[in-house]
Amino acid sequence: MPLLLGRRHLLRAGLGAGVLGPSAGLRGLAFAATGAPLLVLVNLRGGMDGLHALSPADDADFVDQRAEALRTATAGPQAGHRLDASAAVDFRLHPAAAPLAEIWRDGRLAIWPAAGVPQGTRSHFEAQAMMGLGQGSRTDPGAGSGWLARWADAAGPGTAISAQGGLAPELLGARHGLGVASLAEGLAMPGGAFGAAMFAALHRDGDDTATRMGREALAGLDGIDRLLPRDEAGRRLPYAPAAGVDYGPAREFGRALAVVAQLARLNPMLVAATVDLGGWDTHEGQPGRLADRLGMLARGLGAFDADMAGLPRRFTVLVASEFGRRLRGNRSLGTDHGRAGLMLAFGGGGDGRFGLGRHFGTWPGLAPDALEEGVDLRVATDYRDVFRQVIAELAPGRPPPFL
Repeated sequence: MPLLLGRRHLLRAGLGAGVLGPSAGLRGLAFAATGAPLLVLVNLRGGMDGLHALSPADDADFVDQRAEALRTATAGPQAGHRLDASAAVDFRLHPAAAPLAEIWRDGRLAIWPAAGVPQGTRSHFEAQAMMGLGQGSRTDPGAGSGWLARWADAAGPGTAISAQGGLAPELLGARHGLGVASLAEGLAMPGGAFGAAMFAALHRDGDDTATRMGREALAGLDGIDRLLPRDEAGRRLPYAPAAGVDYGPAREFGRALAVVAQLARLNPMLVAATVDLGGWDTHEGQPGRLADRLGMLARGLGAFDADMAGLPRRFTVLVASEFGRRLRGNRSLGTDHGRAGLMLAFGGGGDGRFGLGRHFGTWPGLAPDALEEGVDLRVATDYRDVFRQVIAELAPGRPPPFL
């Protein structure tokens, strides 16, 4: 089932009829060349080991404190991709991340090697909750909505989606937000025409919030569904990405990105999207598990970048995880929860430019006196500063959504 349609979900994620009503398809085609900039947030749930994904490969403290299997090498058949990001340190992207190295060489990738939540926490729940709301600490006043929802709402009549079964925390509270896990069967209501008729009848009258959201969501779903291509018999046609683009090797992550790509092409007012990729909590057996995840991530992002190259408006992809991992490995050939992690962003579409290309954030080093509590890569860049830089480059006139 591609869509969640409970009353609580509609309250959280109503899709405005004024944005994607029955005539949205015609209006979308008319304004395809002047659509809004699109921000795609990729959440790496579980805490990716940034020190393995992007290793300071010749750093003496790194080499001394980490097992070889948890480092990206400078030589041999498994050597990483040199990024020439620093004159002092040989930073190497993991060999599985070749498509990201190519975007760096193209001058359209920015990297923050030591970013994170400023308040010290190694809890997945706490770090993800703070990042979802755009907070710097647990004591910050509650915002009442996700930071990406606030940013998307500031765009005006724009649409935001989570390419998964429900809204990501960053989009909770969005005026025009929707969870879309698949477009393979269109966006018909569960139960087909009968289900749609019953739901419409339940929301026909009344002016309370849930009833209004129900009417707006139905109109919005119908607007999106009408945009999807069909054959003469009305059967839904599969998505056809740009020539040479294959999302298949990225598996479920690729399928989610393909949903975003298709809607970005069909709806010029899609302003924000989120995609989750989990599996980064590598307490044991990290070498193989991280290589698999990184390969899926890089292949998916490479396919998306190629697919969106001809988009007539600008897009930016922001990649973040709630924290990084410890400098020293554990006895299970894994790494435990740490502090600073790796964040990435790249862009394209429109004029093809990305003003942050080849930006490399502050690197605090791994000397004993530079570590946080003597064990962790120190947070040198508040994650909100990363997000601010990215959204300011993409949409300069839009206010930042952070507290």
